[in-house]
Amino acid sequence: MTIAELQASIDALKRAIYSGVRRVQYTDRAVEYNSFAEMNQALRIAETELSALQSPTPPPSFSLATHSRD
Repeated sequence: MTIAELQASIDALKRAIYSGVRRVQYTDRAVEYNSFAEMNQALRIAETELSALQSPTPPPSFSLATHSRD
C-alpha cells in the first residue's frame, strides 16, 4: 500500500470507531469487523506500517576489508 492509501484506511477506521460502527468502507471495498478490538488491532497495524513507510531508510552500510603482507 502507498502512504496515501494507508492514511485513507487509518482515517476510515478512526471514523468508524468514533461513530460506533464496525463496517468500514475503503475506496472500492467494505470490511465488516467482528469487534472493536479487532478494529483497534487493524488500526495499530496500519499505523505501524505507515510509520515504517514514512521513516527515512538509512543508507546501506558496508566496510572494506584490507590486508597486508609483512
